Amino acid sequence: MTSSYCCSDMSDIEQNSPCGDARKDLRDNRSLTNYKKDVDILKKYGVSQSDLVSVKLKIQKQNDFLEYGYIKDKVTGNTLKLKECVISSNHNPQRYYAEIQNRIDTLQREAESSNLTPVFLTITLPSEFHPMKQRSEYDTTLIKNPKYNGAEPREATKILTKMWAKLRQDRSLKDLPKNKRMYYRVNEPHKNGTPHAHILLFIPADRIEKVEKAFNRFYFSKSNKFVKDIQNAKSYIMKYINKTLPKSKEQITQDDEYLNAWYIKNRINRFCASRSTAPLYLHRLLHHRFTLYALTQVRKGNSLKVLVTIDSDKIMEIWDDKELLYMRNENIEVHTINEYKKAA
Repeated sequence: MTSSYCCSDMSDIEQNSPCGDARKDLRDNRSLTNYKKDVDILKKYGVSQSDLVSVKLKIQKQNDFLEYGYIKDKVTGNTLKLKECVISSNHNPQRYYAEIQNRIDTLQREAESSNLTPVFLTITLPSEFHPMKQRSEYDTTLIKNPKYNGAEPREATKILTKMWAKLRQDRSLKDLPKNKRMYYRVNEPHKNGTPHAHILLFIPADRIEKVEKAFNRFYFSKSNKFVKDIQNAKSYIMKYINKTLPKSKEQITQDDEYLNAWYIKNRINRFCASRSTAPLYLHRLLHHRFTLYALTQVRKGNSLKVLVTIDSDKIMEIWDDKELLYMRNENIEVHTINEYKKAA
């Protein structure tokens, strides 16, 4: 039998408590709240200077909670920072980026094993969803759009999802079995803050023409694109993924800061995908034993069993046939930043 800590994802347990000298950092971080907000002039991606300050303050508070909080095994005394338990684009960007790459690699391997061909789609929203528009074909200056319907980016992203669902429900795709239609979607903002979607879609080669006809029937705008003859599917989609993960860069520009703030302010997911690989919640618990691709192959069989509690839906055990792969450790206590605040 094996046991493990369950906190999204676990590294090796550290021996020393990650307390450190938290009180001074807490006092320093409080100074963020003393910032005088700038006038709400829209800067980039529809995000103002005061929006950016608010987002940075939110991230800092989250970072304090993760940096100074930790879990402790009551039996062994081992401790682990909460920050090392999470996979986050803002608080653990390198680890998050590695997981995204792993997902793309696995999706591509699954597609290749099913003899699927990649195509690349770009779906944009009609003019009335754009608060700003380009002055002319030759002048890229942004001016107010009189046709704007007032939709905020989060609402507009939901409309994009419905537009994408319309194509997925078309017979050209719906008639295919699930293992013959795989996709990975990236949400990205225009400079005016209006979202659009890039989608890497894997389908049989003999179905591309039908899907393209359906695409052109649903999305007639010139800004919607259906790209075929893709040589390297992973590189194609990673170009857009890299743009949406500025925190994973060594040097972050002001433009990157505003881009990242757009996702947080509007609570928009960067990515979503078809259920063509093993679920991430399983892989995060079993990543020390399986690669995502290997776990996907195991999951295709009927040997994997996940036991959860009825009331709280907590995963207690994971079995592969008669082998116990994971057991939830119930001897865990959580220490948070609130303990430092009380002592400060």
